[in-house]
Amino acid sequence: MKGGEIGYAKRAVVGAGARILFYPTLLYNVIRYKVEPRHFRWWDQIDQYIILGAVPFPKDVLRLKKLGVTSVVTLNEPFETLVPTTLYREHGMEHLVIPTRDYLFSPSVVDISRAVEFIHENASSKRTTYVHCKAGRGRSTTVVLCYLIDHKQMTPTAALEYVRSIRPRVALTASQWKI
Repeated sequence: MKGGEIGYAKRAVVGAGARILFYPTLLYNVIRYKVEPRHFRWWDQIDQYIILGAVPFPKDVLRLKKLGVTSVVTLNEPFETLVPTTLYREHGMEHLVIPTRDYLFSPSVVDISRAVEFIHENASSKRTTYVHCKAGRGRSTTVVLCYLIDHKQMTPTAALEYVRSIRPRVALTASQWKI
């Protein structure tokens, strides 16, 4: 196999695994949240205008709105998305969708730039953005770190330490960290 074929095969295998593991790992996260709500929060306020968290359920949209969320960045593949864009819009929220494979992958540099600019535009207008992937650990953390580096002038290490101080379970893969 050539390099491109290996990359394609890896993406296909991880994609199949992600589909198989989605509901069991989502259930694990829900159980952890129910058992340890103080230590395993569904979302965390990172700064005045950013909330980082796990995939919301439809019932969470109203809760997010009450927290002041006016925009959402979704970094899930379509099969992982539990809230349709129409529901966010019904509640007056903007919704940026950046389909990103789970586990070993990160959003592209172009997609990260789109998300960071979306968050910045909202923060500049004093609007709060909810940034999420499935567990709020990797893909969404990558975007939030890039925002902090770009707009809060943090170093990558300082940004990660800051986010971990608020949301200890964040965990980046090698591909997410090198972005």
